[in-house]
Amino acid sequence: MTRWLAAALLVLLSLVPGSRAEELAAGISRDKIEINSRFTGTSVAIFGSVEPAIGEVVQGDRSRDIIVVVRSDRLSRAVVRRKEPVGPVWVNREMLAFDNVPEFYFVASNRPLSEIAEPSVLQQFQLGVAQVDTGPGFGAGRKAAEFREAFLASRLAQQLYSQHEGAVTFMSPTLFRTTMALPPNVPAGNLKVSVYAFKDGRITSSSAMTLFIDKTGIERALSDFSVREPLLYGLSALLVAVVAGLVAAAVFRDRS
Repeated sequence: MTRWLAAALLVLLSLVPGSRAEELAAGISRDKIEINSRFTGTSVAIFGSVEPAIGEVVQGDRSRDIIVVVRSDRLSRAVVRRKEPVGPVWVNREMLAFDNVPEFYFVASNRPLSEIAEPSVLQQFQLGVAQVDTGPGFGAGRKAAEFREAFLASRLAQQLYSQHEGAVTFMSPTLFRTTMALPPNVPAGNLKVSVYAFKDGRITSSSAMTLFIDKTGIERALSDFSVREPLLYGLSALLVAVVAGLVAAAVFRDRS
């Protein structure tokens, strides 16, 4: 009986004028992208609205600071190697393996991240490329920081990681928008889109949704085959390479 009375009281309180809490609603321009042999990249708009609590006065041109984070739910192992010259040959001397790193990461904000929240908050929610959790790594000891920087630089160069401070724009004090570019090499899988509203350095509300990246046609067939039969896939790839080499050698021999 007591629980029923408590539930009824909560319902009544939700109907009382002026009791509405802050609301963050967000969306994406498309929730599924198909990758085929002609895929050259695309873009996705991320937009939303932050409605402050009833009675709160919005000051300035925006009601909140906004940070948008998109990361793949598929984690993979990345190996970073340092090459050094040994005589006339470059060889791998040191390596470091990072386990469980996101294959794709995107972050955008309406102003610099350091001005929105404290470093401890940014680290807790992995807000910013420098805050991506790569784990401790194994194999490099005290040089792990150097290898981590090299790993992040590589992902940035491949456009698989990106950071865009100032890319979230407000169309009104409550409406915001940003655009995320997906490169041709974006990995297939689910991308989790998270939107955070900040005020005075703390998160006041958030919203999350999923963007599906799916392979189609021959790309999907090959991908599925590589997962189901990795040994046969490797042998097939080796056989194709050998045949291609023999054909090329025969063609050049005939021309000579």
